[in-house]
Amino acid sequence: MREITVTQVERCNIAILVLGSIAIAFIVRDLTAFFSFAIASAIVILNFRLLKRIIGRLILKQEIGKKDLFLTLPAKFLLLLGILTVVVIYGNIKPFYFLMGLSTVFASILASQLLPVFTSSSQRRQDNGA
Repeated sequence: MREITVTQVERCNIAILVLGSIAIAFIVRDLTAFFSFAIASAIVILNFRLLKRIIGRLILKQEIGKKDLFLTLPAKFLLLLGILTVVVIYGNIKPFYFLMGLSTVFASILASQLLPVFTSSSQRRQDNGA
């Protein structure tokens, strides 16, 4: 396995959001399925970016304060839980497509790992030096 960066995963997240939403719109031809996938995928991408920012700040600091651990992380969790609750209760969503949208981070990490398999060996040697 090769090392992947967070920005590669973020790019893959956005690509899966756009391509998955377009695919669902054309294949299923149901607007609620499209919005269910797109909203869930956007929520997961927001969660990933917030977590990246929080962890980045914690790594750059020499000393980790109690405020960071006991305020920032739970606040992020409660914010995203509130968004999910509002979307599930008040939104007209289709659960299957919503769950598909929630799994986009897993799919993007998997795609980021498998992407070098589909590149040429000369390109891999140039990128990795092997």
